[in-house]
Amino acid sequence: MNKKYEYEVTEQSVDVRNFSIVSDRKLTESKLLETICMPSITKEGDFVEEDGIKVTYHWTDYGDDAQVDFNGDIEEDDDDE
Repeated sequence: MNKKYEYEVTEQSVDVRNFSIVSDRKLTESKLLETICMPSITKEGDFVEEDGIKVTYHWTDYGDDAQVDFNGDIEEDDDDE
């Protein structure tokens, strides 16, 4: 029987999306989270107005320091290559 190797890899970076919200009433955190899902984040300046709330997507600052984590029985790199 051939041995199979399984690995779990996670990669993460931090992207920061910027929105502005104007509302005719005080909003809860859950409503704010729901609200920022309304505009398209593929188009800067996209906005949605709904039920007395206007949310505008402004831009994304993309993280450039990705961190990678490997788990499993990993073969060592040959540094002589």
